[in-house]
Amino acid sequence: MEKISFPELIAELSEKSTLYNQWYNENEMKYGSLPSHVIASWMTEVVEPIVKAMVAVNSAPEKIHEVVKALYLESLKLIGSGQAIRYKDEYKAAWLLMIQMPNLVVKFPVKTISLLNDVLSNFHVYAPEKIIDWCELIQTSATAIKTIDDFKIIGRIYAWKCGLAHLRIRLKTDYNELSENLKETIVNAIGFPVNTAHVFENPWTNSHTKFEGVQGGFKGTIGFFEHPPKLAEIEGNIFVTDSKSNYVLFADQFGKVLISANTVDTSYILSHSKRFETLEKWIGKEHDKIDGSTISSVVATKDTLVFTLHNSYFLYLFSFANA
Repeated sequence: MEKISFPELIAELSEKSTLYNQWYNENEMKYGSLPSHVIASWMTEVVEPIVKAMVAVNSAPEKIHEVVKALYLESLKLIGSGQAIRYKDEYKAAWLLMIQMPNLVVKFPVKTISLLNDVLSNFHVYAPEKIIDWCELIQTSATAIKTIDDFKIIGRIYAWKCGLAHLRIRLKTDYNELSENLKETIVNAIGFPVNTAHVFENPWTNSHTKFEGVQGGFKGTIGFFEHPPKLAEIEGNIFVTDSKSNYVLFADQFGKVLISANTVDTSYILSHSKRFETLEKWIGKEHDKIDGSTISSVVATKDTLVFTLHNSYFLYLFSFANA
């Protein structure tokens, strides 16, 4: 810790060194040897600037202890589990957001850290390449975030913008709970139209039917399916099964997500699966490019068409014109 220069942090670590050493030893027993050079750089590059920001808001020794304890223990967990090593840039970018939200760190240090870590865990499952984008969006609105609920809501909205399509269904309600100031920062950051509620209600913004790409893929190549999948619409949701695993598909203008749905019976999904010889009804002249005999299942909702092919591991998506 000799590289740490902030007096308040030095004092906290020195005066309570026995306690911090105990926590270090406990984490070594749990995770094995902890790389000291990684801890040292994390403490100086991440923890120290966060502590500086919180001390500017509240310099009471007991509050400094509460915050540093939370940062230290959570840092040891991230380093011990390998997360802060494997995904150092992502976790560093996320944690440094706390510098711009010192009030949250002072009031709810453990909860704030936990929320950040949970967001990154979700992104690692669904859209790992979008983590830095999410951090940059949060950064544009961080100074307007006043409460934990603000942080949760704006975090969900920006996560949706970064590809987590399954979050959209609740965002209209979330958005309406925000202050006008926060709404304005979101509109500016994302470039929403004046009628923001319309964006949450409609998954697509195009004025014509459009191919939106594929989702899925063979499990052996970091995909989802061991066998070519089939689709079914059940109670307005699009379910997918490869007879081994079941999922619900969420798709919109910002992303496509498959959420595990293994509590749903595979045979029930297959019994609701439908097949059509032609897609002309939905995609017009584009149907000429698709051999109807190769289609294994089709689902058409009011805004989205999805189909599968007999020998493909992918789902093929079209968006309908936004009326």
